[in-house]
Amino acid sequence: MSNAQELVPIEKRYEDVKLSAEYVESRVKYPKFVFETILDYVEKSLGTFPKYPLAVDIGCGPGLMSTVFLAPYFDKVLGVDISESQIEQATLNNKHKNVEYRLSVAEKLPVEDNSVTLIQVATALHWFDLEKFYKECDRVLVPGGVIAAFCYSVFITVITERLNSDENMAYKAKTHQFVVGRYSHSEMEIPYPESLRIDDFYFSVKSTIRNFFHFYETTSLAKNFLKEPEIQGWWESCKKRLMKAYGTIKHRRSVDIQI
Repeated sequence: MSNAQELVPIEKRYEDVKLSAEYVESRVKYPKFVFETILDYVEKSLGTFPKYPLAVDIGCGPGLMSTVFLAPYFDKVLGVDISESQIEQATLNNKHKNVEYRLSVAEKLPVEDNSVTLIQVATALHWFDLEKFYKECDRVLVPGGVIAAFCYSVFITVITERLNSDENMAYKAKTHQFVVGRYSHSEMEIPYPESLRIDDFYFSVKSTIRNFFHFYETTSLAKNFLKEPEIQGWWESCKKRLMKAYGTIKHRRSVDIQI
């Protein structure tokens, strides 16, 4: 079982070409409202411009969930990730001339001092060495530059409780609790005097039963745990229970998921 294994480093959890491709199909695409809110904050901080110089999207994954939405508003958008396979997938997906993807950690970004207008972090802040990260933000951001960090959580009791149980010690991490708590923990507070927190935003995602379970299977918390022989039967029963709840035997039955 997983509790006999050592904790798996985050940089090893996403080094999977198949997983990177599955991100595109099963991961949540953030709604336009999220980026409009971020850009409004940038405008209030720096003023109105046809385009801003540079945005960096950290933990960009395959690029389609967060990075590309910034392309119309910046001269250049740089997406960075610690996973080679995610950067490869993002580069394959890239259709924007002003968007580039590079391998990089959050704590040492490949950009010049005082050059970045916006640092965006979509459901990745909980993995960073925050002290080093914010020092790096101080280095790279222009005066009045913005850090925007956001996350989401899908909570189904029977699934979430087992994934966060002691059975899953090799993949369970304190950082997952930060996401479940929607970055409300004191350790996750952005340490700058001017800030805005939005808690009351929920959105609906159209998916299928198949892709809903694929979503879990692409998370660092679950993807290897669910391959354990002792867990596979339970996981299949979860799928059957959801299909029964929707009155279907089809894995591709459409569903609306509240995030």
